[in-house]
Amino acid sequence: MKDIGIEKKSLSSIAFKKIIELIENDVLKIGEKLDAEQKLANKLNISRPVLREALQKLELEGYIMRKHGVGTFVISKTPMLSTGLERLDSMTDLVKAQNYSVGTIGTAELCKCTDDSIREILGLEKTDNLMFFERIRTADKKPFALDYIYIPEKYICEDFYTKYADASLLNYFSTVQGTPIFSSQCNIFAENASANVAEKLAILENEALQVLEQTFYTNMNEPVFYGKSLIVNNIMKFHLVRRR
Repeated sequence: MKDIGIEKKSLSSIAFKKIIELIENDVLKIGEKLDAEQKLANKLNISRPVLREALQKLELEGYIMRKHGVGTFVISKTPMLSTGLERLDSMTDLVKAQNYSVGTIGTAELCKCTDDSIREILGLEKTDNLMFFERIRTADKKPFALDYIYIPEKYICEDFYTKYADASLLNYFSTVQGTPIFSSQCNIFAENASANVAEKLAILENEALQVLEQTFYTNMNEPVFYGKSLIVNNIMKFHLVRRR
């Protein structure tokens, strides 16, 4: 590696920005293992504690990943998407707000679903059809979420699959169905990626994922649709402000 030293008076924030610059300019490439902490600190002309603080922030923002007993690796040129769970925003709006190009790939055709547990959540009658499809959401063309979507057939318009299945469903219900989504009941937990899911999200099998399950409601507290998103850990994170 060429000389990348920075002045001793620099703090961890400057070291943080310097390492990002090296990653963005391919001096440190995706998948590359970083030097041992002391060696890297010497190259940057900073102390080891300052480097550790910078590395911690880089890991939190999704640029690097630390593997205990193995080393630290560069995993991304872009910061992790971050959102609070207090506000109900669509994935589409979240990605756009952080200046990423949002997209959808691998949208499966609608099919009927007979999952009784989801039918019960949505309060469907025996004669009501429940439709299901899946899609992969991307940020700057990189897969970050696999969505499983369950919608009662009565909310599916004739051109839903060709015009709306790839976009924001919150916007669809508001503008097309005239049924604005007011709230969601949300569960978030961890799950390991199966071989099938890993292939779709371009990650390793058994890699930990964040799972976001949501039932969406109108302002009259009527359930409208259900979604389950399997989200790549190093691309998106959620935070929640808790107060006493």
